Amino acid sequence: MNVDDVLPLQKPSGFKRDISVDSCRLDSDHIQIRGQLTDTRTDFENPEKLIVVHCLVVRLVLRVSDSIITDAEFGLPKMAFENICEKLPNGAELLVGVDVTKGLSFRLKELYAGKRSCFHLSSLLQALVPTLTQCRSWNADFRDMDESLPAALVPKAMDVMLQNVKNSCHAWEAQQGGITQDFQEGRYGRMLDRMAPRLFGRWKQD
Repeated sequence: MNVDDVLPLQKPSGFKRDISVDSCRLDSDHIQIRGQLTDTRTDFENPEKLIVVHCLVVRLVLRVSDSIITDAEFGLPKMAFENICEKLPNGAELLVGVDVTKGLSFRLKELYAGKRSCFHLSSLLQALVPTLTQCRSWNADFRDMDESLPAALVPKAMDVMLQNVKNSCHAWEAQQGGITQDFQEGRYGRMLDRMAPRLFGRWKQD
């Protein structure tokens, strides 16, 4: 599927914001996350020319065992006004020691909202908040389950997952959510096939 064909603009874009998040597992207890925000606009006289307005990068290291940020860096390769915007009042080091499971969004507002930092950096940091659990899940939790979880422990693992994400969206709604109903009736196949296909194979054979 070409996602650009879904609800396209009716005219050429004049401004575009891209936010990307990448992550990797550094070792058994650490995940590295890199977020990048890039704003581009078309030149007013030459629409074929693209101009980078902002480009900001955040790199974090998250400890899996307790969800604490152990390292944090900001990269500011393109800011709106040189020698002004780069002089941030609050640096990335203030994120070290923060628990991402306890009020992270509020903490980010305390540290980097308004005059405490840069509006675009704050936007990038807030965009990272809901992705951190996904980064952890795919690099650590789901991978470990796929590689080594015994099939007999699937119901317990799925129950823990349900408790962690219950009411996070309509599919996980506590009473009528489609995934919730699957889990309550012991139907784990769709979820296992998506997140841990080797575990799914063991579970089907068990």
